[in-house]
Amino acid sequence: MKTIERRSSCPINYSVEIFGDKWVLLLLRDLMFNGKNSFLEFRASDEKISSAVLTEKLNLLLNEGVISKITSPKNASKFIYLLTDKGIEMVPLMVEILSWGSRYNPDGGPKSLLYSIKRNKTKAITEIQDKLRSQRDSLTENQTTTV
Repeated sequence: MKTIERRSSCPINYSVEIFGDKWVLLLLRDLMFNGKNSFLEFRASDEKISSAVLTEKLNLLLNEGVISKITSPKNASKFIYLLTDKGIEMVPLMVEILSWGSRYNPDGGPKSLLYSIKRNKTKAITEIQDKLRSQRDSLTENQTTTV
């Protein structure tokens, strides 16, 4: 498994080297909040990521253990990407980014999710994490992970 060559041992540097890229954050958004988990679904996002960049960013997240890749149970020639526990632990940070962005860009964001976060952020985060774990576990029950 290939990992990033670190510039320093600083924990902030480690985080920035993985998550300090707009495409990585948008992929996490799609996995966490938009129910996307395939290459074609990621490519269909409004931001129009190129295939080459998408492949690079998915490989980064795979190599860092943030996501896993399995064969689709519906189509053996298709892969789906799922958040690992390491990736699911990013939900609170992504909720904070979503909340901040919606405060200063009130026209954007999923209204029902934002309402849920405003009403009870801790509960919303737990529900999102539980849903992601449940979806992952149901898809991986009889699968072997591919990297």
